[in-house]
Amino acid sequence: MILFCAFEQMQYYIELGKRYGFKHYIPLIFRKNFSAQVLKANMKIVGNCEYGLVLYKDKLPKFNNDGQMIFNCFDWVRDGNDIPKIHPTQKPVALLRRLIEIFTDRGDVIIDPCAGSGSSLYAAASCGRRAYGFEIKKDFYKLSNEKMLSRIEQTLF
Repeated sequence: MILFCAFEQMQYYIELGKRYGFKHYIPLIFRKNFSAQVLKANMKIVGNCEYGLVLYKDKLPKFNNDGQMIFNCFDWVRDGNDIPKIHPTQKPVALLRRLIEIFTDRGDVIIDPCAGSGSSLYAAASCGRRAYGFEIKKDFYKLSNEKMLSRIEQTLF
């Protein structure tokens, strides 16, 4: 399981994961070349990272790495104009695609319980994976279907 979270939330989710059988974890760091802390630009240091965890049970998750070393730090490259911006915490499709390629095989199923913009579903489809997403906000669900998921048929089929 991959979980995006704030740095301060990592320990909480590690402990919560252990309660549900996810005994092990790998911390992930997503390095941006920009910062959301623009109002603090007069400070010497501003945050430019997002964080996440790979939570797993007993055995190490699969890695599709073609013999390459996989670091726990990934570059966060913004989506281009071809990917619609729908949600304020939308993750870049290229980053999601890379994570999906590393941790899953073609034909695997991806589940996103907080699908928001649908970018994870789009990334999964572009990697040959089936995906299911859930979203409680009707506005995001509607925009996701109209602007993101409609692209799957246009670009992939």
